[in-house]
Amino acid sequence: MPERTSPGPGPGHGPGHGLGTKYKAVLVAITDAASVPAELRPFVEFRATIERREVGPKDLVAIFNVHGTSSHFVVFLDAGKTMEQVDKEIAPYEVVLQREARERIADALETQALHRQAMG
Repeated sequence: MPERTSPGPGPGHGPGHGLGTKYKAVLVAITDAASVPAELRPFVEFRATIERREVGPKDLVAIFNVHGTSSHFVVFLDAGKTMEQVDKEIAPYEVVLQREARERIADALETQALHRQAMG
């Protein structure tokens, strides 16, 4: 049984079901798209299809596992993206990020922003 934490419903139990819990999202990796392991590439491609984008080899992605399941989801960590935007992207998955994962994502976003500034 997947480990859950409050508040909010879990996957497949949309709003109004009264379960009051969310699944934990475990950060698997933050990496460039070219380095994503073969078994996780379909998740990157799926997210790219949703966003109607081409995946570049240098695109930075965060890959998450829904704790206790075989489900994964991906967030592209584009330069200029904010933590608030990441939160909005993951909201449909009805998961909660651990503090360490949030910190690692925030660091990656900051690095992306600095790189973007340096490139002009």
